[in-house]
Amino acid sequence: MRITTWIAAAAAGLLLTGCAAAPETAGGSGARTSAAGAHVPDDLRRAGVLVVGSDISYAPMEFMDGGEPAGFDVDLATAVAAKLGLELELRQTSWSELLDQVESGRLDAAMASITDTAERQKRIDFVDYLNVGSVVVARSKLDGEGITALCGRRVAVPQATIYVDLAQAQNRRCPAGGKMTVITVPALADSKAAVLAGRADAYLEDFPPAAVAVREHSSLRVSGPQIEAAPYGIAVAKDRGDLRRAVQLALYELFDDGTYDRLLDKWEITEGSLKTGAINGGA
Repeated sequence: MRITTWIAAAAAGLLLTGCAAAPETAGGSGARTSAAGAHVPDDLRRAGVLVVGSDISYAPMEFMDGGEPAGFDVDLATAVAAKLGLELELRQTSWSELLDQVESGRLDAAMASITDTAERQKRIDFVDYLNVGSVVVARSKLDGEGITALCGRRVAVPQATIYVDLAQAQNRRCPAGGKMTVITVPALADSKAAVLAGRADAYLEDFPPAAVAVREHSSLRVSGPQIEAAPYGIAVAKDRGDLRRAVQLALYELFDDGTYDRLLDKWEITEGSLKTGAINGGA
């Protein structure tokens, strides 16, 4: 497994004010005046490192640029670690292993455009930070627009993602003689590759990377509006409530000091702004 270390800017020597924290609230926000660094768990404080897993293949959220990790999630993870006074180790992890490794403690957290859903909340806690819907990306004009136009088409979806559920739900609504062929691919980036190679007619994707794909490939187009916008969450193990609190408070500080808004502008995803810092706010 390739491990990339990403140094949090100004992590050492970051001065934070110390105030008592208000209790976190499910689906809402707690006090925004506390110093996130005061809530860093002792084991992480001793190590001085926050290990965050990510499948770094999903521009503009997380991707490799000139041999270095880049993207909104990378920048936000760096900023969170800095607020906690820690160095960030961003660890390349396959999508299918992310939640397992958070649960087992091999990762402190995961940030990889992970949609916070009720089903995933049974295993993992999420601190929400972005609101994003899915879209249909097709290689040519479909008969109709959006997800309803996928009936009778070959549709690529990456395994263990929300797109599998979306495709299966729509397939149940397709007429008996016009069911879609759902092609399951190993990783997020493989859906686009399948369509570009002609192995599939369309794929389901979150809006930010879909917009990048359409800009980069003139043969692709977004079909229809966004589908079921839902929050992305920073995944933390259920037995790490202390870390969950620290991450939540770090986000509040980033909302308040303008860092979060600057990153949204930088990566052109301002429509996804979500400043609740909710714990398990997804449905």
